[in-house]
Order: sequence, then C-alpha cells, then structure tokens
Amino acid sequence: MTETDHFTIGEFARRTGLSLKALRGYDESGLLVPASVDPYTGYRYYSPAQEPTARRISLLRRLDMPLARVRAILAAQNPAAATDDLIAWWTEQEHALATRRGTVEYLVEQWRDGATSPAFDVAARTVPERLLASITTHVLQTELMGTLNDSVRRIRDHLGTQEATFGDEWWAIFHGVVSPDSDGPIEVCVPYEGTAGPSGPIVIRLEPARTEAATTITRAQCAYPQILHAYDAVGRWARAHGTVTGPPREVYPTPWPDAPSAPAAQIALPYREDHR
Repeated sequence: MTETDHFTIGEFARRTGLSLKALRGYDESGLLVPASVDPYTGYRYYSPAQEPTARRISLLRRLDMPLARVRAILAAQNPAAATDDLIAWWTEQEHALATRRGTVEYLVEQWRDGATSPAFDVAARTVPERLLASITTHVLQTELMGTLNDSVRRIRDHLGTQEATFGDEWWAIFHGVVSPDSDGPIEVCVPYEGTAGPSGPIVIRLEPARTEAATTITRAQCAYPQILHAYDAVGRWARAHGTVTGPPREVYPTPWPDAPSAPAAQIALPYREDHR
C-alpha cells in the first residue's frame, strides 16, 4: 500500500473516533484487523474501505453495546439483518431502562412511606394440604422466568407419565431472595392427585394445610419491580394480623392471560394469627 491509500493508526483513530487503545484491542480480538502491518516496525495501517466499519463500531460502543453484540451485528449477512439485530438490542435496552426506572420509583415510594404505592385487597385464606411434585433450584434474577417455565414443564411432563392428574395451577416458593446478586433458592410446585414417584430433581411431598395472607395481581403487576408492591402489601397485612410462618410464594392458578389488566397470579404469605 502507498501513503495515499492507507492511514496510520493515529490518523485512523482521529477519523473514526476510536482511541489507539481501542484499535489495538480490536486488532487483537479480531474485531477490526488492520489492512496491513509493517513487518519491521509493527506499525498498523488501515485502508479507507475500513473507515465505515470503524465508525459503526465507534457509534455502537457509544451506546454501551458489548463487544460480543457489536461483533454479531457486524457479522450479519446483509444490512437488513444488521438493522433487525440493532433494533432488537435497543428494545432490550429500553426494557432494561424501564425496569431500572421502576426500581427507582419503588425506592422513592419506600422513602416516602409508601404514600403513592398502589392499593391491594389482602385477605386471609385457608389452604388444605396438597400433594406436590416440585423442583428446587438456585437461580439469579436474570434467569428466573426461564427457570420457572422450564421447571413447570419438566414436572408436568413427568406427572403425565404417572398415574396422576393435575390442572393449570402451579406456584413458586421463594425460600431465599432472588436478585442479580442472590440465587434463592426457589421451589417450583405443581399440585396433583393420584400416584407419582420422584425422578431426578423432581421430589414428591405433602404440603400441610396452612393459613395465608394473599392478594390477586394482574398480568401487568406481575412484572418486576411492580410486583414488589404486592409483596410489601401482603407482608404488612400478615405482620399486622399475626406472625409469618413461612416464605412467600407466587401462585399461578390459571393459564397466563392475554390482557395486561386480567388477573394472573396471587402473592401469598403463610402466617399464624396472634390471639391477643
């Protein structure tokens, strides 16, 4: 290459908005390899044809896009595929930002003593003993929904091979906190009637009768962090009426509804009434 058809790494950095450190790193990782490298000096040289790619990398990195996702978008087979990948990633970021905003609003409401928290109709209910097939798993928040759905599917598939009958209802017991830093554990339970045996991670147990404080929430309220308001309401009610005797649970009594305003789940907390 001649001086008229290549850029030094310094000039290329100035033209594209990428730092020298970034360009060296992208070379080492294979994301953006120089057009040529002087075998004697080790100087890197870039061609004008690489400038559009480098500018795209610079813009994508300004969006805080991880390098792995940048690489995947640049490797798309055509502009339409790259565009679809970019829009899909940005949709994920908007969802994550909305969740973070909700967490901020939740914390603000806590510091304001819940002055603007939504109201929930909490009441006591008596639950009979039930036969359960369950799977207990340690899981972080990012993996929670996938783990819940997978566990329910595995339990139902197993019960389907047994002399057992079951319906749509299932629940998750949170024996520990599930967050980005804490992995529970959680226990996914499917109640059934008939006869069934354990298999692998699936255990069979009889859950005793209990009294619960419970409230019903809509599909929209099931989303995090909105669901925290329901947990708070149930916890306050149970402690105001007695002593908590077990971990909280999310009960899904029916198939997942289509409408955001439709009842979808119940938040329940076992408690014992104090006789005063």
